[in-house]
Amino acid sequence: MVLDSMNGKLKGAAVLKDGKARAGVVGVSKGYPGDYSAVRGKEIYGIKEVAEMPNIRFYSAGISMQDGRFYADGGRLFTVVGEGNDILEARDRAYDAMNYISIEGGNLHYRRDIGRRDVERFLGILR
Repeated sequence: MVLDSMNGKLKGAAVLKDGKARAGVVGVSKGYPGDYSAVRGKEIYGIKEVAEMPNIRFYSAGISMQDGRFYADGGRLFTVVGEGNDILEARDRAYDAMNYISIEGGNLHYRRDIGRRDVERFLGILR
């Protein structure tokens, strides 16, 4: 579907529906979107563990790798996507995975309210 979108052929593109819910949390360098230059080159820990978790997908963006180690090399660093039977399970998995990741010096930042409205709708709080 991404290629269809890039090629202007989104109309009529097939959409995979598997009944699962997904929630993505973006990990960014502290200071992003402003000055995050002090974070460049800092080591990122926990990526290998997260990448091996069931029902989790890890997508790299601003990360470099040297000698099997991961380093911050941008503002938006990665996205962790949790998959579940509903939005609660998906979001919980994504945040559980985020708890395994850190950047040297406490330089990881991510929003903690991802999917809040979807969860409220799911629980019947928002109508």
